[in-house]
Amino acid sequence: MFVWRLLRALIPIGRGGGQKLRPGRRVPVQVVRVQDGDSLIVRPSRGRNPDEIRLRLYAIDAPEMDQQYGREAREYLGALVRGRDDLILEPVDTDRYGRLVGVLSYRREGRRRSINRAMVEQGMARWYSSYGGEELGVDRAEQEARRRRRGIWSSGEQVAPWDHRRAQRERPEGPSRVRWLLAATAISVAIVLAMYLLRQAF
Repeated sequence: MFVWRLLRALIPIGRGGGQKLRPGRRVPVQVVRVQDGDSLIVRPSRGRNPDEIRLRLYAIDAPEMDQQYGREAREYLGALVRGRDDLILEPVDTDRYGRLVGVLSYRREGRRRSINRAMVEQGMARWYSSYGGEELGVDRAEQEARRRRRGIWSSGEQVAPWDHRRAQRERPEGPSRVRWLLAATAISVAIVLAMYLLRQAF
């Protein structure tokens, strides 16, 4: 898993396509794949052979896949975007992993509706207040979701995704990993010793 994440960081999908999208410029897109409750792979609907773009939804943070409501958040986001041909992406920034950060919206009852806000309204994501979002009404959407005890707010407050990620990074190596390292070291020493004895024999 670590190697995969490292490779994805070093060789991000659609980095070239992402760089062409400037903040404030709205682009029609199609969803290729939903990764989790706030991350997707999208492709511009127009142009020849458009690059795939890794998209992180702006101003929200959904539960991680190993947290409660992580899978539900991914499924709900998938239901919002699946089969839609009216999705519009408005780039905001690029994050440290090379992903495009933006607002994804669709048309409902004659008006454009932010999917970012819809995720928070249904309690499938939190407002990531460190990065803004008031202009989308995400702060008010979270207040409403809390009041109505939707999704993640239905059974008390769970650990925020950003705190969960930090705890994962700071967690000491477990006993199984320590045993694996000791076993690997012992095998390496045995191989070196065997090679030394073989050389002495000849």
